[in-house]
Amino acid sequence: MFNLAWSFFKRDATIEMSYKISFCFQLIGNFILLIIFYYIGKLTVGNNIPALAKYGGNYLAFLLIGVALTECVGVSLTTFAKQIREGQLTGSLELTLLSPISLSWILIYSALWPYFISSIRFLIYLILGMVFYKVGFSEANISAALLIFLLVVLSFAGLGMCWASLVLIIKRGEGILALMSYGFIIVSGVLFPATLLPQWTQNIAAWIPLTYGVEGMRLALLQGHTISQQIGLVSLLFYFSVVLLGAGLVSFYHAVLMAKHSGSLSQY
Repeated sequence: MFNLAWSFFKRDATIEMSYKISFCFQLIGNFILLIIFYYIGKLTVGNNIPALAKYGGNYLAFLLIGVALTECVGVSLTTFAKQIREGQLTGSLELTLLSPISLSWILIYSALWPYFISSIRFLIYLILGMVFYKVGFSEANISAALLIFLLVVLSFAGLGMCWASLVLIIKRGEGILALMSYGFIIVSGVLFPATLLPQWTQNIAAWIPLTYGVEGMRLALLQGHTISQQIGLVSLLFYFSVVLLGAGLVSFYHAVLMAKHSGSLSQY
């Protein structure tokens, strides 16, 4: 199984790195985004913002962590559906289903490179934030941050599988995903503290794992909160990951059965 996973990872890495210009421009785009963050952060320098107090009062650090984690979440939401859609368009989906490896495992293996590169980008955001913008992570609790990162990614992997199941049936739906993603970003406290929003949006945010992910990640990296200090938040993320991963696997299994029964696997 490890050899197979490594083969998928190596294949995707080779394909991605063969487009060196595109890869470099993606990294340049991340750097430009950091510049934008810097000047947005300068607007809040010297301002006492109560909603940011528990994160250390630094809006640039607050924004940096929120956007970096959200990018990793985006991989979970889109990568499985992307694999399905490419299989439909190239006609390889039916052949994939005839292989001795289940489609679920193929999707997971195909997501290894996107997850790896998104994790690298997450680190780049933090490192450049420290080097160029003096964002302090001296009190960071790495173990708590890693656990929260893993649970958030797993939670959204479950949602991503649910989305892939829908794509398998309806073929398209990028507009729905974009609308859902914007909603997550707005209400979950990625760009600004969720407590500034109306109560009804905070009630919605309570059902989104990203809300707890950005909260826990900021407290772990900026204030050094340990796992035990965030045990309630970590427990919620654990429950989210178990339920959503289970729902994703079950929905994908039934979506494949429906597509086989209707003979729509080769349709796009």
